[in-house]
This record gives sequence, C-alpha cells and structure tokens, in this order.
Amino acid sequence: MKTPRILTVVGILAIVGVVVAGFIAGSPVLGVVLAAVLAGARSLFGMMRRGTKAVGSAPLSGGTPANMDPFTLNEPWRHFVRDALAAQRRYGETLSVARPGPIRDRLSEIGQRLDEGVSQVWATAQQGQNLRRARRAIDTEVLQSRLIDAQAAARATPELSLDTTAARTVSSLEGQLASAGRLDEVTGQAEAKLKLLQAQLDETVARAAEMAAQATDSAALGTLGDDVDHLVEEMEALRLALDETGALGAAGA
Repeated sequence: MKTPRILTVVGILAIVGVVVAGFIAGSPVLGVVLAAVLAGARSLFGMMRRGTKAVGSAPLSGGTPANMDPFTLNEPWRHFVRDALAAQRRYGETLSVARPGPIRDRLSEIGQRLDEGVSQVWATAQQGQNLRRARRAIDTEVLQSRLIDAQAAARATPELSLDTTAARTVSSLEGQLASAGRLDEVTGQAEAKLKLLQAQLDETVARAAEMAAQATDSAALGTLGDDVDHLVEEMEALRLALDETGALGAAGA
C-alpha cells in the first residue's frame, strides 16, 4: 500500500523539477502549463488519499450508517447496538478469510442482509430510548396522588351537577397512568425480544464461520440465508411496533 503513495510523491517532485527547469530555461509559458499540471496532480493525490481512507473504513460485510454510535444511547439500548456491531465485525472477519468463489459470494449476499438487521437494531434501540425518555417524563407517584384527590372531588360532586370538571380530571389522570403502563410494557417486551434476537444473531454468525470453513457448495448456505432473513424480519417487526407505539403516544399527547 505504501509503494503507490511513494511513487506518487516522487512523480509530483519530478513535475516540480520540470516546472523550475522551464522557468530557468526562459520559457514562462512552459512553466505556467506545468504548474497547472502540478496543481492537478496534487488534487488527484488528495482524492486518492481520501478514497483510500473511505475504502478502508467500510465494513467488510456491507454498509453501515456512519452515524451508528452506541455511546449516544443509554443502557440497555447501548448494549444491544454494541453487540450487534460486534457480531457484524465477526461476520466480516469470516467473509474476509473465505476463499473466492460461490461460497464467498453467497456469504457476501447474506452479509448484506445481516447489515440490514444491524441497522434495524440501531433504529429499534433509538426508538426504545425515546419511549423510555417519554416514560420517565410521567411521574406516576404524583399522578396517583392527584387521582385520589380528583376521585374524591368527583364523588363529592352532586349527581345532577352540570360541572364535569372533577370527572374529566379523573379521566385525564387515568389516561396518563395507562400510558405509563403501556410504555413500561412495550419497552420491557422490546428489551426481552432484543436479548433473544441478539442471541440468535450471535448464533448465526458462529454458524456462518463454521459453514464457511467446511462447506464445499454454496447450496449448503441456504439454511443460513433463510435464518438471517427471518431474523431481520423479526427485527424489523419489532422496530415497527415501537414506531407505532411512539406514533400513538404522540397522537395522544
């Protein structure tokens, strides 16, 4: 990797020498033309360096959002994203040592699907954190205390009274407490589901490494591809369920 860069630098230095020689020889036009060539060469060199960095930073198994940073999340969501990224890296290592051919090509296809699953884990973790944040904003202890007072006021209101303030207050407080309960249930189920999916993802990556080392025919990877597809579908379904919960909460706010 170092040799082309060294040659490029040597080439640029050679152009510099020609430019200087042109001016010394009394040919300003030649010097200006070669100076332009030098500027172009420098730009090309910069592009080559940037391109090398871009290729080197790409995941081996496929594309991953550049902004996928687990440390922007709180626990337990950070843990899930870190584990998913670790599984993705392990799969990339398996792919990198696989012999070129149909098996590696099939592993690459499966890896692209696995990358989609990692992206779903990221999106799910983000939404899970949003729902947890919304839940923390609901102080159930205060709501319970206010509900007791509102219920007492509603009971004290004459039966034929036109004033429904107390009854409406009770309904509103009960609705907020119900929202808190649903958020607790949904995020708790999401956490349990992500634990299961993460274990299945780790198992799938381990199987991929085993099959890559032993398989003699890409057809043997058929079940692995099916399992990854099913896993990604479950991850997407979980993410959609959390998105729906968030949308319902926003609509009811």
